Amino acid sequence: MVTVFGMSEIGPWALMDPSASGGDMIMRMMARNSMSEKLAEDIDKAVKAIADNAYEIALRHIRNNREAIDQIVEVLLEKETMTGDEFRAILAEFTEIPKENQMPQATVSI
Repeated sequence: MVTVFGMSEIGPWALMDPSASGGDMIMRMMARNSMSEKLAEDIDKAVKAIADNAYEIALRHIRNNREAIDQIVEVLLEKETMTGDEFRAILAEFTEIPKENQMPQATVSI
C-alpha cells in the first residue's frame, strides 16, 4: 500500500517495483537496500501509522458493539458455526443493517 501504490504521507508515487513486492525475498531485499535509510524509516513509520489507525478503528468497533459481539460469541461457543442469516439476525437486534448488506429474501413460487 505504501511502497507499491504510494498510499501514504510519503507521497503519491510508487516507491517500489511491483515485482519486488511479491514472494521473492531476494527482490524485496534488493529493493529495500536500494533506498536511503531515511526513506526506509519513513516507510516503516507510514506502515506503522496505518496499522495503528486500523487497530484503533477495530477497538472502537468492538467497544461500540460489545453487546452484539458478546451475543455472537455465545452462539459460536455453543454451535461453532453460524450462517450469514444468523449473524445478520443477531446484529439487527442492535443496529440497522444497510440495504446493500442485507441478503435478498428467497421467494418460493408454486
